[in-house]
Amino acid sequence: MSEHADARRMQLMELLAQCEEPQDLDSLADSMRCDARTVRRDIDQLQQLLHRVNGIELRRGKVQVSRAGYSPGYFTDQLDRRTSAKRDIARAVVAGLHDELAIALTAGSTPYAVACEIRRAAVEGAHPHNLIVFTNSIPSLLELVTAGVSAGVLGEIYSPEDCALHTPEYRSAFQPSLAIVGASGVLLGTGTGPGLLDLFSHRAEEAAFLKQVLSAVPEIIVAVDSTKLGKRHPWNFGATSLHGKRVKMISEELTTEQFDRLSDLRERLIAYGTDLTFEACRRATA
Repeated sequence: MSEHADARRMQLMELLAQCEEPQDLDSLADSMRCDARTVRRDIDQLQQLLHRVNGIELRRGKVQVSRAGYSPGYFTDQLDRRTSAKRDIARAVVAGLHDELAIALTAGSTPYAVACEIRRAAVEGAHPHNLIVFTNSIPSLLELVTAGVSAGVLGEIYSPEDCALHTPEYRSAFQPSLAIVGASGVLLGTGTGPGLLDLFSHRAEEAAFLKQVLSAVPEIIVAVDSTKLGKRHPWNFGATSLHGKRVKMISEELTTEQFDRLSDLRERLIAYGTDLTFEACRRATA
């Protein structure tokens, strides 16, 4: 099945390369002997490849790709790590979204995977519909705009380290009902203070910005791959920022010990008005 899909996408590229005018989607589907939804999905896959690859070079008997990357830094370093896990997490996040949500999507490689999944759903005309997504991530913003998702910008000052916008004093008329955040580290109830669920950023500026963004959002999804669990940085944006909110943590896998810690943490957070749930998402079959 995969080989057939790859061959079809190559045929589609060759067909489009020969065309000088925009092509009707249904006509393309007829030419490819498949339905329009399949062509939409193929185009989306090709867009992802073309977005990240400038060309292919052969040098001294070695083949290498010249990439269309973002600014060197933390985000770029994380982008190609554990991509399957991040894709599984993103699919679980988007599958749980309702239609017509107003969402704040923060920067990071896992939230970026969520933006890619929202784009895929929009291209295929699948659930969820009519989202409004504001983000401080430039890569995520490009994904959303490309798919025609209603999108806006959070933040003002660009950081090449994160490929994202931050601001020392956050003000916005946008009132999201849900925030989707990543973290470079997560500690599960290891402290004795009022924090209990600690989310960390690798940068002080980002942590300060995220605290402001999360302060007015009633529901938060924490999307993190399992390698971030148990890690910490000096800059915490979780803790009391999560009090009085509905919080759901989604990872691709959780150990028995982590499940036990989260179960205990859920009971302890009730005293702070926090409704914590958690999920180890299923690995995608395709």
